[in-house]
Amino acid sequence: MPTEIREAIMRVLSQHSTLALIGVVCLAACQSTGRLAEYEFAGGTLATVYEFPPYPEVFTGPYFPGHPEDPVHSLFRLGTRIAKEVAAADIRDRLDSAAAMVDVAGRLSERTSVRAARFLRVELIDDEASADFGLEVRVRDYGIDANEWDAAAHFFVDAQVVLYDGFDGSEIWESEVRERDPIMPHIFGHGPARAVRDVVTAAALASMSEENIARALEHLADYASDRISETLRNSLEKARDEQR
Repeated sequence: MPTEIREAIMRVLSQHSTLALIGVVCLAACQSTGRLAEYEFAGGTLATVYEFPPYPEVFTGPYFPGHPEDPVHSLFRLGTRIAKEVAAADIRDRLDSAAAMVDVAGRLSERTSVRAARFLRVELIDDEASADFGLEVRVRDYGIDANEWDAAAHFFVDAQVVLYDGFDGSEIWESEVRERDPIMPHIFGHGPARAVRDVVTAAALASMSEENIARALEHLADYASDRISETLRNSLEKARDEQR
């Protein structure tokens, strides 16, 4: 390739890389804090409301067999190419037993409420009508995603969070939460079998005991809760920095 052509290509690539970097920096810097800076939250009261889908819009196929509207089985999003790798009935029995041990939605809701109240420095109350502030969390989708037998399985969450004024109902702050991260073996203590490159694989999920599946569901709830509440904390910190 002639030198002048190669140099022209490198200039174009460099320009695109710079623009992409600027876009990332701008996205982080321009994250909206809404009207957080206008309010003094400390000492107030907070009520929380949660909306969960009747079942996540996923299809498990025969890997973890179950009715497509089953909210427990649908927490697992799994590729059909790995369906023949496991004894399906045995996995279903273990999943059913594990799911009976964990209230995923309840754990997610309680943890998020407690963390949000701590970040806002308010008191949690149950009466939405008398609360100074309200936090509405709409969880559109969340679960465990494992597309390949020997590839990393992931926790994921897709949610919208709205903080509003309890007196007039006006929106104070809103954010979208879309996160996806690999499941790490350390959450299971020594880690399940078939962990590859320090991540949990679909094969590992398939070989888990009821107790480890239950632990995975607990960590799913904690993962989704932490991603949601950390979004609020980050925006609060940014709003406080802007006031200084």
